[in-house]
Amino acid sequence: MRDKLTMLDQLLHYAQTNYLDLFGLVIGLVYLYLEFTAKKAMWIASIIMAALYIYIFYQSQLYAMSIVYCYFFIASIHGWLKWNEHKTVTILRMPQRQIGQISFFIFTACITIYLLLKGFTINEEEITMGDTIATALSVVAIWMAAKFWAEQWCLLIPANLITAALLLNQGDYASSALFMIYFIVSIFGLRHWIKLANQAQS
Repeated sequence: MRDKLTMLDQLLHYAQTNYLDLFGLVIGLVYLYLEFTAKKAMWIASIIMAALYIYIFYQSQLYAMSIVYCYFFIASIHGWLKWNEHKTVTILRMPQRQIGQISFFIFTACITIYLLLKGFTINEEEITMGDTIATALSVVAIWMAAKFWAEQWCLLIPANLITAALLLNQGDYASSALFMIYFIVSIFGLRHWIKLANQAQS
C-alpha cells in the first residue's frame, strides 16, 4: 500500500512540476489527430503548441529552439489563414516541378538551424546534426501543409524517426515512444492524404 502511495505521490509531483510539458503532449496528440484527418482546426492546435514551446524553450534557455518555434508559430498562423481561404479542405499532390525548390528549402533550413544550434547549444556533433535534419524537415513540412500537399508527410516520417532516435539516445524514453507513435501515424497520414488527393482529382 505504501509503495502505491509513493508511486502516486511521484506521479502527482511530476504532474505539478511538468504540467506545461504534459499540456504540450496533449496538444501535440490533438494536433496529430487533426492533421491526420485534414481538419482546419489543426492550425489552431499548432498555434497553441508553438506558443507553448516558445515559452518552454525560452525558460529552459534553449534559445535556438525557441527561435525555431517562433517560425512554427508564424507558419501556423499562415497555414490557418491559407486554409480558411477555402470553404472545404482539398488535399493535393505536390507538383513534380517543386522537388527542386523543396530540396533548396531543406538545404537552406539545415544550414540556418545548424548555425543556430552551434551558436546557442553545446551538444555532440551527431546530436546537433540529427536535430538539424529533423527540425529542417519539419520546418519545410509545415510550409508544404499550408499548400495542402500530401507529400508533407514524406518529410515528417524521417523527421519523427530521427527525433525518436535522438530522444532514445538521451534516455528520454517516454518522449522517444511518443515520437515513434508520431512516426507510425505519419506513415498512415501519408497514405490517407494521398487517398484524399486522389479522391479530389477523380
